[in-house]
Amino acid sequence: MAVSRALQPAPAAARRRRAHSDIHELVPAQHRSSSHALVRALVAEGVDTFFGVPGGPVSPVCQAILDTDGARFIESRQETSAAFAAASWARATGRTPGVVVTAGPGATNVVTGVANADLARVPMLVLCGDVPWAADGRRLEQNTGPEGLDVERMLGHLVRRSVRVARASSASTQALAALDAARGPIPGPALVVVPMDRGRTDTRPPPAVLRSVRTPVEQAPRAAVEATAAWLAVARRPLIVLGAGCRGHERAVRRLIDALNVPFVTTPQAKGIVSEAHPRSLRNGGMAASHWARRYTAEPVDVALVLGTDLDDSAVGPTPYVGPRGRLIHVDLDASVFHRNFEAALPVIADVGAMADALADHVMREGVVHPEGRRLVQQAREISPFDVEAPGDDEGWPIAPHRAVLDLESAAGPEARFITDIGGHMLYALHYLSAGHPDRFHIHLRLGSMGSGIAGAVGLGLADRERPVVCICGDGGMQMNGMEMLVAADLGLPVVYAVFNDARYNMVHHGMRQLFGRGGSDWETPWVDFAGWADSMGVPGTRITRPGQITARLLERLRRSGPGPCVLDIRIDREAQLRGGGRVEALQRMSVPEPQP
Repeated sequence: MAVSRALQPAPAAARRRRAHSDIHELVPAQHRSSSHALVRALVAEGVDTFFGVPGGPVSPVCQAILDTDGARFIESRQETSAAFAAASWARATGRTPGVVVTAGPGATNVVTGVANADLARVPMLVLCGDVPWAADGRRLEQNTGPEGLDVERMLGHLVRRSVRVARASSASTQALAALDAARGPIPGPALVVVPMDRGRTDTRPPPAVLRSVRTPVEQAPRAAVEATAAWLAVARRPLIVLGAGCRGHERAVRRLIDALNVPFVTTPQAKGIVSEAHPRSLRNGGMAASHWARRYTAEPVDVALVLGTDLDDSAVGPTPYVGPRGRLIHVDLDASVFHRNFEAALPVIADVGAMADALADHVMREGVVHPEGRRLVQQAREISPFDVEAPGDDEGWPIAPHRAVLDLESAAGPEARFITDIGGHMLYALHYLSAGHPDRFHIHLRLGSMGSGIAGAVGLGLADRERPVVCICGDGGMQMNGMEMLVAADLGLPVVYAVFNDARYNMVHHGMRQLFGRGGSDWETPWVDFAGWADSMGVPGTRITRPGQITARLLERLRRSGPGPCVLDIRIDREAQLRGGGRVEALQRMSVPEPQP
């Protein structure tokens, strides 16, 4: 596709040179500041990838990243998008990212991304610049300290620890303390505030920090292991539920599933933790649950083992995992999740992987296996798992969302990774995509923020440049966060942005109708030509209007213009709905007005 060079994104090297020269005016290249010591300490601990947006008060940290061997700065278009990209990168790599934001609007913009990391238990270190410490208390623009926005208080409920660098000499060790908090035992974001004067101060190289070798040995409670195995073995209708807390413990969880002759489901965020092709899989429960999961849970489950989920409305949806008089074994490191939505007969504070390994060992040693597991799975799987029985054969026009999902799955191939944004398209991705391995499917559902998948696709592509990424998103989310596509273009990442274009907030539209009847608004938005929009920025794109147009050959043709993303503007049937998706039903159940006295 011929595009004027003036319209093409600047090469990455040129962009880095510009950013480097801009900040050199404030921080000369030969300067070795406390920010340099801080960044070198983080790189030594494995934090070498920093997502963010540069700015004046955080410029010493930015310069230090540019000057430090082994560190890299991924320039995002907005701070919350940087945090979403960092979260996807962290999940795909198992490593801790940095997120760099400046004072004032940088700090306020990043709040949504930090909240997502908190809820999803994603470790990340937020490095926030601030105006000089010596100026605190004066009327200074972008003051983010205690006399200004007070970022520590603003993010205090969302971070595992917040640290403000008080002395230049302690910057590196304070950052390491925050990093330890971010990494566990319950991981999440941590905050380090670097006032500009402290970040620019010359320091002598700090001595190396010597830490003890950590060899944590997690042992699941023996009584819990024995009780769980016994209850599952004699249950009339047992079930295992795998939540997002199982990520990082895939081997142990798969071993447990293989040892137990018990059906299992995943919550939406855990889709693919164990292959959905496994002979005991009922695919995902909760929001957009498979019909296998719905059929199995329609008859009350009497014993459920739940691993690593708080059982919120999106995790449960139309598939209650335990019946009214059933026994729930709930395993999590965070005791605050117990008894919130379901009463637990056996709450267990334990590492999910340790519990899975101990239970598998016990079952294989003692031979306590359920005798009817295969029959129970076969009964549930006598029907199609899908809302539409033959979704790949739907020739309707405009293209049905389920057909678009399956065409994308076929065209992208088995090695592709899928990430979905938040919206109506998300339901179809959850329901119809098949996840054969843990890295196949990604979603930021705990906060449910539109734009999270669009930015997250950047982190996912950066984690492994050899494997394509397909981002299923809506026109609304693309209007909110679509400029992150330029980051993917700048980095040459193989991301397919598949925009399910229906010219309205379609999930809101159908939800309002379901909640309030015909009085609901249509929530119309203008039709946007996303293929033309992409073309204006040097990114290849095409419009999809009919079934069968999305093929491997089409994707290959779009990639011929060079490495980087492409855009599919998919004009879908906006009247189609996934029946019983789960979210609206849960909201209806929980929001019944209380009787007035």
